[in-house]
Amino acid sequence: MEKRFDEYLRGERWTGLILAGWGVLSAAAVAVGYSRWPGGLMEALLFAVVSLSLVQIWAGVRRLAQARRLRRELHPIVEIAPPSFAAQEIPRLEKRERSAQRRRFIEQALFVMGMCFALAGGFRISGDFWLGTGMGMCVQVAVLLVTTLTSQWRDAVYRNEIERERGP
Repeated sequence: MEKRFDEYLRGERWTGLILAGWGVLSAAAVAVGYSRWPGGLMEALLFAVVSLSLVQIWAGVRRLAQARRLRRELHPIVEIAPPSFAAQEIPRLEKRERSAQRRRFIEQALFVMGMCFALAGGFRISGDFWLGTGMGMCVQVAVLLVTTLTSQWRDAVYRNEIERERGP
């Protein structure tokens, strides 16, 4: 069980690094693009991407901190008493699943909203500002949604392994 716990934490750390790294790189890329090609489209991209990049950086740093905290709190327990580890870990994973479902719903709604903005700007119903906002939202929220889905999958696999080892 200790090996599975370490693999789970490694996945969480990688997800945190990818989220934070993507947030920094995408914000920097759009800022450079805006400095070279100023205009309404790039201004909107800058607004959408930087604001959602801050969310991604926060989420990535938070995942890294949670992985560190879990390692510090639960690693001694998994080595000594695997049944009590499972008793603590399964309720945490259930709570995390409920939170991920809410996040996934919000991210899907933001993605649809971004698509509507992009379509409205693309069909010239509204200006370039809405096109840029929609494009930025779609790309950034898609990254958030993929990491949420990946985390849900990793949590489900990890939980099944814990329950299988714990037994009936």
